[in-house]
Amino acid sequence: LKGENVLSEGTQEYQRKRKKRVKRIKKIIVVVCIVCLILPLIMSIFLLVRMNQMEKKLNTLLSEEVSQQDSGSGDVVEAKEKPATGGAVQAGTGKKVYLTFDDGPSKETEKILDILKKRQVKATFFSIGRDDAFSKKMYQRIVKEGHTLGMHSYSHQYKEIYQSMDAFQADYERISNCLTAATGIKPLYYRFPGGSTEVTEKLQMTDLDAYFNAQGASYFDWNVIAANNTTDDVSVNKMVDSVMNGVALYDTSIVLMYDSVDRKMTAKSLDSILDYLLKNGYEILPIDENTIPIHHS
Repeated sequence: LKGENVLSEGTQEYQRKRKKRVKRIKKIIVVVCIVCLILPLIMSIFLLVRMNQMEKKLNTLLSEEVSQQDSGSGDVVEAKEKPATGGAVQAGTGKKVYLTFDDGPSKETEKILDILKKRQVKATFFSIGRDDAFSKKMYQRIVKEGHTLGMHSYSHQYKEIYQSMDAFQADYERISNCLTAATGIKPLYYRFPGGSTEVTEKLQMTDLDAYFNAQGASYFDWNVIAANNTTDDVSVNKMVDSVMNGVALYDTSIVLMYDSVDRKMTAKSLDSILDYLLKNGYEILPIDENTIPIHHS
């Protein structure tokens, strides 16, 4: 009887231990199940966030590339440029750079003129039409300080300017008269809003060429474009890189930049851009009768 009691107590102790083990195993199973459920959820959220970030970055890069392609940053047909050999940025000795500024005048034009004066560099301003006193002062200062003042249409309204040859000529005469009245000098150089690829979708280039010839004028596109062409939310380094990588490709570069009020990064980065160009031997010039026109294909 005593032996049976001992056996019974042993059995009970075994069962208690067994129950504890079973409970521990259940807890472990529950924890493992919870982890297995939560971990994929956490990973899914993380991957979605990363994918969203990458998609935004990709869209930004694609928009910049498309914008540059639409702006004609690809082929040029009249400049006959020779690409630099090798993948690295080349020294600019013997290479010509024409810095051009579109969409002014504005307060940014004044800042740019101050920098160019300090650095003793001449450039080209393709301006739109304005009749206020400040704009007239900017037109006059551009000419007085030895820069080239060009036309970028009067209104900069694509739909109005390009709806017909008559509309284009009316706008051309208006901007020509505006700049002539302000400076006493008839402008001879024109840049189409959006570039020549924009206008050729609406008008015949043969008609435009004949009109320019009759005016004793010519038009200029570009083969390098600054990084703030679509948004001003770019760094100084990105602005410098976009210009220096572009000018390295050509013997003659016409660089498109902006002096409109919403493109403040142009003035903020201009000193750094000039530092690079001057230290590397590039010759910086204003557009004149000796400049070979660059036309987009």
